[in-house]
Amino acid sequence: MDISFSNELIIDCTVARVYEFLRNVENYSSWNYAVMTVEPTGDRKDTYRLTRDLVHSQEIETITVIEARTDQFLHLQAAGGRFDYESKYELKAFENKTILANHVIMKPSGASAILLKLLKGNIQREVNNNLYVLKTLMEENGSTNIKAKGLL
Repeated sequence: MDISFSNELIIDCTVARVYEFLRNVENYSSWNYAVMTVEPTGDRKDTYRLTRDLVHSQEIETITVIEARTDQFLHLQAAGGRFDYESKYELKAFENKTILANHVIMKPSGASAILLKLLKGNIQREVNNNLYVLKTLMEENGSTNIKAKGLL
């Protein structure tokens, strides 16, 4: 049983800059509080090893870029963590700003489906908080090569 949600916000930055920053998957550790590191696996192009900090433990996920349309769309798939999920980012220009919509599809199995259904609202808020960190970074720093861990 899939569990999904969406968040949307406007970033005062061009679509090209937001897309470039998102497309560099290694940047995720700079705006997602739970992501410690992201590094290419070397196994195949557009596949990354993501290390997530879960307070009392660490978790490794494999992130694969499924589809990327320059300045429009980015679709990521994650496996190997507590549950598989997909994250889709849609970007649209609006008066030299970017409307960023993030659609998340969580794919739990077994008992984790019940727990995730109960926690869906909390997870959606945390993902939204991460998007607001991304928004702040993009609006406060003109560079797409942001080392955000030092800014936070």
